[in-house]
Amino acid sequence: MKKIYQTTFGGVDAPKEERGNCWQACVASILEVPLDEAFDCRPYWDQNDGKWFDDFNAWLKKYGLACIAMDHTEEKPLPSTAFMGYHLGEFTSRTLTNGETHICVIHNGDVVHDPNPRAKDIGDAKGIYLFVPLDPAGLTK
Repeated sequence: MKKIYQTTFGGVDAPKEERGNCWQACVASILEVPLDEAFDCRPYWDQNDGKWFDDFNAWLKKYGLACIAMDHTEEKPLPSTAFMGYHLGEFTSRTLTNGETHICVIHNGDVVHDPNPRAKDIGDAKGIYLFVPLDPAGLTK
């Protein structure tokens, strides 16, 4: 994992090009690619059809990966240490005070990279995006 930092910080009400690119920065960090080569979900923010996640998974195929989203709620908490490796964690933002969520890199359940260089703190967990290999048998080769 190579720490890549986000370059835009606006919330959902900001123009698309100014909205925070924490997702893109975290994906770039995990895959160790330049920021501009990582998947950018910001153009999809105004859509509520889940297409962005399908497109993200299609994009991930070239890396031999897929992504599974899991929500974290009080009624159904996720055991943070159950997911080994690098993944994306979704948290309430304590840097932004508008109730929006923020993405960080987690490793074996611990936050290891917050892509916001001005981050104050990580809020409550909201979910996890698990990276899984498309061909698990290939891991042993």
